Amino acid sequence: MDNIKVLRAIRPSYNRNFILSRLGYKRGITGINEDFQKLLDGTVKRAESLCSLVLAYRMVGIDENTGENVRLEDGTVLSGKALSRMLSQSQRAVLMASTAGQRIMEEIRTLMDSGRASEAVIMDAAASEIADAGLDFLMEYIGTSLRRQGKALTKHRFSPGYGDFCIEQQAHFARLLEIEKLGISITETFMLVPEKSVLAVAGIVDIKTD
Repeated sequence: MDNIKVLRAIRPSYNRNFILSRLGYKRGITGINEDFQKLLDGTVKRAESLCSLVLAYRMVGIDENTGENVRLEDGTVLSGKALSRMLSQSQRAVLMASTAGQRIMEEIRTLMDSGRASEAVIMDAAASEIADAGLDFLMEYIGTSLRRQGKALTKHRFSPGYGDFCIEQQAHFARLLEIEKLGISITETFMLVPEKSVLAVAGIVDIKTD
């Protein structure tokens, strides 16, 4: 099992249209007036300044994949048929974490408490997108290194709570990634604090050549 690697002060690129999608706007269908556009632009810019993105990853060996469970080299068992399918061609996996930090959550609560719900909702959506963009950045960052070894990451990644990969398995990620050192904690119901934090796993596969 490799050591945990941590990246800080990262500002990943992302598509702002994804923020609108999180807000329920449909391109070409939902109209946006000038006042809302100004509010959106200003709030997203402030969200970007408040996000203190911290990323981490760790590569682990896979000892067994039964098609329903995946046993890692330290004995940790991750359960889920869809996860097992994604990792079916992998002998190693990478565990990842991304958190937008506490400051932006405090600002969202302040906005809600002061009756500025529209700004709070926009900032919430922006923080979610930025945290996800952190994982996109990690996938590309790790993938670049793996390509030199003739390997790549699986196209998709899985997060606990998706499909049959139950949320309780966040506890395994929390332990293996030592998330407390990243400023993240996990509740008794397996939710992450700060809320705009994401954990995920992807497989490492050989690059197929003709």
